[in-house]
Amino acid sequence: MNEHGFLESTKQFALCLSELQNSLDPESYDLLLRILKGTNDALVHRNTNIDIALSPREQELFTPKFGKQLHQLLTLLGPLGAQTFVGFGAAGPDPGQSATDRERLRREVEAIAKASGLEP
Repeated sequence: MNEHGFLESTKQFALCLSELQNSLDPESYDLLLRILKGTNDALVHRNTNIDIALSPREQELFTPKFGKQLHQLLTLLGPLGAQTFVGFGAAGPDPGQSATDRERLRREVEAIAKASGLEP
């Protein structure tokens, strides 16, 4: 992804995140941010599985609609974002991803997290 594409996807991600902040209830939005932080952690610690444990209440909040919204948000990260799986089971990294692709995606997520006010 070139610099223009990166900036465009970052703007789209930030816009979508802002729309979700306005449309989700505070508990669901907090869960969304926790999952995004966990996604960033998984990218930073590439060869380590990151488990985002959900409380019973968070599992209730993780409705099919919430999962679809999360998937749409992560898809904005580019082709690698579409390969991000969120669920209640463990999923390892895509063996087809090169180290360069993972590093590029990690930098994108960190930039997005920073722009969104999350600490990487």
